[in-house]
Amino acid sequence: MAGGSATPLTQPLLEPARPDYAPAGGFIAFEAYAGGTFHIWTMDPNGQNPRQLTSGHADDRDPRVSPDGTRIAYSSDGAIFGSNYTIQVLDLGSGQSTTRASSTSFDQFEPTWSPDGDTVAFVSGTGANGTSVQAVDSKGVRTTLVTAPAGQRLNSPAYSPSGNKIAYVQFGTNATPAGPAAQSQLWVKDLVTGATTRVGTSDDVFPFYPVWLSETPAARLLYTADGKIQISTAGGGTSDVSFEATFPIVRDTYARKKFDFDSRSKRPVVGVVGPALSPDARRVAFEALNQIWVMEIGKKPRAITADSYYKCDPAWSPDGGKIAYSSDKNGIMKVYVYDTATRGGDEQPVTEFSGAQVSAAWSHDGSKLAFQDQNGATFYYDFNTRTVHAVGAPPPGSTTLNLFAPSKPSWSYFGNTIAIGALKPYTRRFREGTSQILTVDVATGALTYNPTGSATGEGQYMSLSTRGEDGPVYSPDGTAMALVMESNLWIRPVDRASGTPSGAAVRINTEVTDAPTWSGDSQQLLYLSNGKLRLIPRSGGRARDVELDLAWRPDQPSGRTVVHAGRLWDGRGPDQRTNVDIVIEGNRIESVRPHRDRPQREENEDGDETRFIDASRQTVIPGLWESHTHEYISGKFYGDRLGRLWMAYGVTTLNSVGDPAYRAVETRESFASGGRVGPRYFATGEAIDGERVFYNFMRPTTSAAQLERELSRGKALGYDMVKTYVRLQHDWQLRSMQVAHHEMGVWVASHYMLPGLAFGMDGQTHVSATTRLGFAYTRSSGGICYPDMRDLFRLSGMLDISTTFSPTLYSDDPAMVADPRLQALNTPWDQALLVAKAAAATANPLNGRDALQKEEDTFAFIQQNSGTMLAGTDSPLDNVATALHLNLRAQVQLGHLPPWRALQSATRLPAETFSVGKDLGTIEPGKLADLAFVGDKLSDDPLQDIKKAADVKAVMKNGRYYTVAELMAPFVAPTGPASPRSIQRAISAPRHPSGDKWWHDPEQMIEDEHK
Repeated sequence: MAGGSATPLTQPLLEPARPDYAPAGGFIAFEAYAGGTFHIWTMDPNGQNPRQLTSGHADDRDPRVSPDGTRIAYSSDGAIFGSNYTIQVLDLGSGQSTTRASSTSFDQFEPTWSPDGDTVAFVSGTGANGTSVQAVDSKGVRTTLVTAPAGQRLNSPAYSPSGNKIAYVQFGTNATPAGPAAQSQLWVKDLVTGATTRVGTSDDVFPFYPVWLSETPAARLLYTADGKIQISTAGGGTSDVSFEATFPIVRDTYARKKFDFDSRSKRPVVGVVGPALSPDARRVAFEALNQIWVMEIGKKPRAITADSYYKCDPAWSPDGGKIAYSSDKNGIMKVYVYDTATRGGDEQPVTEFSGAQVSAAWSHDGSKLAFQDQNGATFYYDFNTRTVHAVGAPPPGSTTLNLFAPSKPSWSYFGNTIAIGALKPYTRRFREGTSQILTVDVATGALTYNPTGSATGEGQYMSLSTRGEDGPVYSPDGTAMALVMESNLWIRPVDRASGTPSGAAVRINTEVTDAPTWSGDSQQLLYLSNGKLRLIPRSGGRARDVELDLAWRPDQPSGRTVVHAGRLWDGRGPDQRTNVDIVIEGNRIESVRPHRDRPQREENEDGDETRFIDASRQTVIPGLWESHTHEYISGKFYGDRLGRLWMAYGVTTLNSVGDPAYRAVETRESFASGGRVGPRYFATGEAIDGERVFYNFMRPTTSAAQLERELSRGKALGYDMVKTYVRLQHDWQLRSMQVAHHEMGVWVASHYMLPGLAFGMDGQTHVSATTRLGFAYTRSSGGICYPDMRDLFRLSGMLDISTTFSPTLYSDDPAMVADPRLQALNTPWDQALLVAKAAAATANPLNGRDALQKEEDTFAFIQQNSGTMLAGTDSPLDNVATALHLNLRAQVQLGHLPPWRALQSATRLPAETFSVGKDLGTIEPGKLADLAFVGDKLSDDPLQDIKKAADVKAVMKNGRYYTVAELMAPFVAPTGPASPRSIQRAISAPRHPSGDKWWHDPEQMIEDEHK
């Protein structure tokens, strides 16, 4: 209590939390996540003899020891899907737990004992939002002790020694001259008189149990607040318990992955997405290099599409005569049907449905075609009646059943059931659950969640590997469904009449598996395995390769280009140059020289005529980086717009920190080959997660053997980084880091600073974000980052990415959301949401500024003290492109960084941090020519006004120049966002006559077509 040096009692990989000392029992109880699930543990007061007391699939949290040391109260979700947290009491003598408090409407958590050991008080609320403190005695009598004021939440109650008072933490917001601010305070309620008293003066009390030191003459409590351990007396003063702790940091050194940015040699295609085996098992349709291909097995594939619009999700009709796929060639993603006999012709959308249409799936008789929209709703089109029908009973007040990131739909044999991979959360307190088989009765809309492996035993806790192409997929004969679990292929029997699972799933292979698809006779399955197509009998056994003879070349311009820049900021520091020429040979900068008047004719050493770009009235800066993006959270719905939208705002490099693996690699290959227009793309696959997941592209990992399979996929597909996610236990996170570093040469990041920072993790992908604990180590619930966090980042070399998620600065520039680039390239639904978000920010310009200010204080401190902070967005969760520019503006406006420093967080710093600083990030001789052209007059200087950085007129990626007008052209039309067919044909990118590269100059393209 006097303070001093702290002594560690546990090792970090145990991940202990919420300790409670039991004087009567002589032990410490705590929750720990070792093993991948929260359980109750105890240990001796000196940290020796750690013992796990609970087990199983349930999360057991918040332990509190009874006054006599014989029992532990804790909260548990019971491993029951769709239930609520309950209060359990564990008898240490018998080892048995009994339920003390439960509710069908509310979660109960954070229990605490009355001094006589008869009553347990706890927080009750909806999810994590505690709205009351209630108590239940040994007879089951329940009372409400504290009710939260409107808009507030409660945490961590603690009885006084007499039991007549209770302390608790109350969190909400208060009004300040600068707008609403988060506040967390410690309060005491007298249970006899009903009077409440605030303890201490802190507005940032941490959400942990306070400890009563005395009750009379005034309440005196020990608690944590303001980044300290404090002691306060009600109505009196506050003192600190000063302490220090030594935190060892070991950085992992490794050889970084080498990138070949210059070779134009052929490379095998790895990014094969959604392969579909034809009913006769002789052909495969798939997406690659931004085209839909059909390959007769044993022969070379041929493309059945030939434009630069996005397309995806090929699906064979049951008779093998047609292929449905989605494309945005008429403005937004629609389903088209390609006739394999007539080779397409002038295809038209299947329906005029107003939303996006992806994930096409044919019914067994070919009369219906299911698809999904941008909201996660499933529909089907009836070819006989030419009508569209919603699938599934919608919740009250809605017209459709909108699922969160569902898998592709699949039809049962009789067409009476559709199966979809869907998230089934355990509780509302934490969002994670398992990806289960949702069967929908087509006629009634009735929904049934089916545990994925089996209805009982361990199988009920298994999860689809992803909610994408990993099933469930009905066999054509209607007797089974294929699905991927633990990254292996499984077959689950199905009742043919109802289409519902009728038995336990059976594993039929042991190799990494993705995207299974059936042959028409239901006897074979095609799937992807670490970049290869594989074919296996339904019964299992030996799989064989299906060879894919398909390669691509990087798109790289030839010849010399001279850019006359009126002003140049090269990214290295605060200085600028004026009236210079950037001389580019191919894709690299040859020199930066004082401007020379344009000669009548200039040739390079090969005799090629030089191209001149007049940017004499513009400021040229390095192309921007987006360091935190997930392109395919909603990327399929954006289609070709997404890459163009980024580039129209000056972004020439995207860094994925989690995406569907094959879609990410396809994007990297498509952008690099010129098959689709978009920035330079550093790809990764699905984040490696634990048993419980939330997003559709997180890999639920349940064994060390499976972890190796997940890592082998990353090696085979050439990930550029590895992301570990919220529920992955820390010893497996360490293993992931070791493989990524020493076998792949790539960096690793997660949502956690600790303990990864100590054993060599490269970064954290947010200042703070979702955690399994319910609180972050790096930022308080009040939004404050304390000096220890800042110093650990500053001293360790661990990178952090700021993803602000704040729309408040739209209020400073309301016209930003009406920009023609957004009108053309944003999806109609996201544009409507953006306009509404900006309107709300303009109406309440101070809302959210307090939280943003605190983030920028942290960003500026770390950045200015030799740490590494990068600008990111987490898009498309936040708004594409504009969110990055708001991030830069916030650094300047609220963090008081000079504009050049803010811009470095999206140029030089990410390039150096991700080990490509020799090639990217600045404008220097020898660097790749990735440039952004800003403004249309020299006064539009982003180093004087950071808002001007968004006023992009053109970009150059890898030496190829695009005006914003060219980027917008495919989605601009006189009457709306969708182009007429004639315009589409003129501006889409056909194969260039040379046959080995994609052409991007619209005028040249049209000329080639005329030829």
